[in-house]
Amino acid sequence: MNSSSFRAALPLAAAMLVLQWPAAGQTGEESIRQLWNTQFFQQRPAGKKPASARRPVTYRAVGPAAPKPATVAAGVTDTLLGVTLWRLRKPSTADDPATRLLVLEEASGDQTELVPERIEVETQLGEGDRVRLTIEVPRTGHLYVIDRELYTDGSTSPPYLIFPNYTTRPGDNVVAAGRVIEIPDQRDRPNHFRLRRSRPDQASELLSMLITPEPLPELKIGRRPLRLAEEQYQEWEKKYAVEAERFELAGGAGQTWTKEEKAAGSSGDSRLTQDDPMPQTLYRVAAEPGKTILVKLPVRLKK
Repeated sequence: MNSSSFRAALPLAAAMLVLQWPAAGQTGEESIRQLWNTQFFQQRPAGKKPASARRPVTYRAVGPAAPKPATVAAGVTDTLLGVTLWRLRKPSTADDPATRLLVLEEASGDQTELVPERIEVETQLGEGDRVRLTIEVPRTGHLYVIDRELYTDGSTSPPYLIFPNYTTRPGDNVVAAGRVIEIPDQRDRPNHFRLRRSRPDQASELLSMLITPEPLPELKIGRRPLRLAEEQYQEWEKKYAVEAERFELAGGAGQTWTKEEKAAGSSGDSRLTQDDPMPQTLYRVAAEPGKTILVKLPVRLKK
């Protein structure tokens, strides 16, 4: 994925919440259910459907467990970060009922209707694929997204702050339960990322999501991505980077964008409710309430 395309299209999409370490005697499935249910789902505004009418939600653990402290200090909780990665496809038929995104190609100005479809974050993407991200954080805070290219030898390109910016929602990077942040925003031009390698040994686009309790006044946000000093990013990574467990929504991959998700992303005032879909991917870390954290998300390219 060409990082210049990431930097040209601006905002992102994911989710975060806070809850207690599972109680003794709980099974892994029970603790996961309590995690998303009490600290993510229930933080959203109430919906109109009765509980019996909602689709059952199950998350499955993927990959190794994140390291947990031998003893849990008072006030330490679990923090979840929720992300949905969308791949855009053509409608299967003219009558495809899926919600569509009007994609504007930057160079030609062509307008095409495509359907955003959920994929798991480990999905390897091919050159030419179009993708978008959405993020939701069920607690008050501020979101910053830094983009770097990751190469096969482990090196990276310079860090760029791609969100927030003054192109969309005039620099508004406040996160809250049910509030969806899209990257790129559906009103951006272009409003998707087109995957292209900048050089043959590029393995992925590496996004770092920094969530802070207060805004960072030292950042001079503008209309274009902001190149960060390497020392600045390394300081953030040293102080705030966390290892996270990952959970994928069972049966979520392949599900298409809903009208409610589209509406929530189109306005900073709209919210997802308890009737609406949960994020595709949850990241879980141990963190104190209100603590700044940095979570890395690689968007992988096929070899």
